[in-house]
Amino acid sequence: MTTAGVWLQFGVLAAVISFAGYHLTYYADLISERTGLGRNWIGLILLATITSLPELVSGISAVTFAGSPDLAVGDILGSCVFNLVLVFVLDLIHRQSHVYGKATQGHVLTGALGVILLSFVGFSLMIGNRFAGARLLHIGVSTAAIPFFYLLAMKTLNDFERSGNSMEGQTAPEKPARLPATKVYPFFILSAMVVVAGGVALPFVGKNMIDVMGWNAAFVGTLFIALATSLPEIAVTISSVRLGVVEMAFSNLLGSNLFNVVILSVDDLFYRPGPLFADVSLAHAVTAFCAAMMTGLAMVALILKPQHRILNTVSGLSLFLLGVYLLNGYIVFKMGQ
Repeated sequence: MTTAGVWLQFGVLAAVISFAGYHLTYYADLISERTGLGRNWIGLILLATITSLPELVSGISAVTFAGSPDLAVGDILGSCVFNLVLVFVLDLIHRQSHVYGKATQGHVLTGALGVILLSFVGFSLMIGNRFAGARLLHIGVSTAAIPFFYLLAMKTLNDFERSGNSMEGQTAPEKPARLPATKVYPFFILSAMVVVAGGVALPFVGKNMIDVMGWNAAFVGTLFIALATSLPEIAVTISSVRLGVVEMAFSNLLGSNLFNVVILSVDDLFYRPGPLFADVSLAHAVTAFCAAMMTGLAMVALILKPQHRILNTVSGLSLFLLGVYLLNGYIVFKMGQ
């Protein structure tokens, strides 16, 4: 495999996932109108789950067929930090008003729950090798606990909404549906299937990239595989601005990170040699803590709703998000040398 061939494979898969991800956004917005579900809940539950399908499928493929646990964990946690740098992108491209003004208390609560989950993952990765014997069958105790934390987080968000604290923020005016229901749902499912197919192939491209470029698996997973599997989130972010549903983007980005953490448990279930966290690089702990730090920065911005833009581009807090993302990539690369 040549260098050009590897990058061609990566580019084709990235384009396919991006195209399907855009259509997922469009049909999810139509579903929100037809069902009467709020755009924030569509973003938090439906879009967050569907746009995380590439991470789910590529993670399972990485720990089984490709035999690279570092690619799987790097993909998941790399996607988390990439999702958060998309808040920077959202601030950059949303010119009508200050983007953080669209946020609600529900978004802040989702972010806080994300900080807890990501910090737990970072801590678990740090002690993974020392406590490899703490397992349920072949699954690590910490990854076995993650789904319960996720369900508790979903219950907390549901209770928050039921108590009268709406998850809804500002929304765009309702638009008449342009497609009948007989087409909306099949097209939505078809788009999801294309995303899944792209996710299956990604780890094999990642392995080729490791062999050809000589990079370590943690770095390739955290940066390149995570970028490709996060393309649906990019499509959601850009489309949400165009459609005037920025609150859906916030819900999707923060909700995707919650669901991404759960995928680590699924990856561990399919990883037969033993606990997943015992066989991966400590560099992933850095990524987990950077993701928690970036979520905290996003929460501060969502609460303060900064009005000032540096050179009329983005707020200072958004620049900090970009800075932490770049720093994380550099550290993971250096730790793999």
